[in-house]
Amino acid sequence: MKTLSRIFIGFIGSCLPSLGAVVWSGSTSTDPFESSNWDFSGSSVTSIVSNVSIEDDINIVGGAVEIPNLAGQVRVQIGNGYKLTLDNATLGLVAGGNDGVGGEPAGTGVEINLLNGSELNTFFIVNGVTLNIDSTSSATFGGGGNPINISTVNLVDGATLQFLLEDPTEFTNEHLSKVFVNGAPAVDGSNILIESFNGGQGSKISVISIPEPSSVLLSLLGVAFLSTNRKR
Repeated sequence: MKTLSRIFIGFIGSCLPSLGAVVWSGSTSTDPFESSNWDFSGSSVTSIVSNVSIEDDINIVGGAVEIPNLAGQVRVQIGNGYKLTLDNATLGLVAGGNDGVGGEPAGTGVEINLLNGSELNTFFIVNGVTLNIDSTSSATFGGGGNPINISTVNLVDGATLQFLLEDPTEFTNEHLSKVFVNGAPAVDGSNILIESFNGGQGSKISVISIPEPSSVLLSLLGVAFLSTNRKR
């Protein structure tokens, strides 16, 4: 139980928003590439441009952000070692978009943390992303092929992961090894359930609850008590 507690505390600690960061205001629109939608006062960053690294942590709290459908395929690019935190927020795409979020090509790794009912609805994550989804949040990827590209996903009980164009077989073959539950490898039927989704074209992954050892012990003691009373 101590090990599970350490994992949980570590997960929460890594997900906490940074105080010195680029902060979403949404003053003008839902466009993340419009500078007036951000508060840069606590950061050395002065603008956010598609496919250009943001060299600071990024906090989106209680907002709705939509990546515009620009020419080609673009991403919100997080700088090496930094994190993007969504707290009761949504990051998605303008209708028809095929864009995503990621780190630098050949980068050293970044984090995306989904907290308090947040939703990440993009085509993909790419380039060293560690995506942490808390017990109230979800991520839905619209792309086929390789929507978790050079990246990993960590789930906890209550978290939801969905794919619109990766059916259960494709998910198992291509992405199962990239998914973890409380830091442990995901295993179908053991700590995750893989279901068909989106009319059979996609898949939905949910965490199978595992009772705490203390809960199991209490249940066994209860059964033993009832059994003893019946014998009397």
